Amino acid sequence: MTPTVDSSRRVNEQIADALQRDIESGQLKVGAKLPAVRSIASRFGVAPGTATKALQLLTQRGVVRPDSTRGYFVSGRQETTEKREPSPEFTAIMQEIESIRSHLSRLDDRLRQLEGGEDAQ
Repeated sequence: MTPTVDSSRRVNEQIADALQRDIESGQLKVGAKLPAVRSIASRFGVAPGTATKALQLLTQRGVVRPDSTRGYFVSGRQETTEKREPSPEFTAIMQEIESIRSHLSRLDDRLRQLEGGEDAQ
């Protein structure tokens, strides 16, 4: 796969996606060492820095983990591309925050009324 220059997505993102597909398809198993940066750069016809950025992106996604001396390895924990529903705790917290915001807004309105009333006297 050669990344397309005219794509709206960055080349390093395209490479990261291709490598992630390799992992998800089972070509690279959990714990397996990824090819070296130079090998990835050669495969995709890019500079090593671009390949490194793709690996960093995969690290951020939780798909791979770096080992400072040995390279990058497929992580056991991977970001899901599915949209997850928020937890009940999160939903309850967000509802409470909205309630507080509403209450503060009413207090702010009341304060403005009171301050406006003093100016009129």
